[in-house]
Amino acid sequence: MDYKYIEQLLERYWECQTTLEEEAILRTFFRQEDVPASLLPYRALFIEEDEMAAEHLGKDFREKMLRLVGEDAPAQVCKARRVTFMRRLRPFYRAAGLVAILLTIGNAAHQSFTDEETPPQTAETIAPDSIQQILMGTPEQQSAELTAQPIDSIGSLTR
Repeated sequence: MDYKYIEQLLERYWECQTTLEEEAILRTFFRQEDVPASLLPYRALFIEEDEMAAEHLGKDFREKMLRLVGEDAPAQVCKARRVTFMRRLRPFYRAAGLVAILLTIGNAAHQSFTDEETPPQTAETIAPDSIQQILMGTPEQQSAELTAQPIDSIGSLTR
């Protein structure tokens, strides 16, 4: 008989160019009883693959291995917890809060230790006549006057 097709498949098999169907053809060919003498050396390879695929671990494999190691089977199974996006960002929120607290304390300490020679002007320290002059002027004059004399609130201007 002519086994050129099988020899071509074997050449493609050694070059790793066969498909799964072609490899299945090779396995079924080498399972036969009458394999030519020139192809007998390859028979053991394909039969061994089938034998290895048939071997599986037993159901009691895990218990046997744990006994060999000297450990008992785990009593409870750990379940994975779902971590949300907000939970992942929680350390950053804590760090931002800590920075805000430290900056507030630092600013308060800085304000308490610095000597201010001139107190800021409030509506009570500005004369009522000058307030009326500011309100009667043009918008450009008003803005120039207001920037020159800072005022705390508008409500105190209308008194």
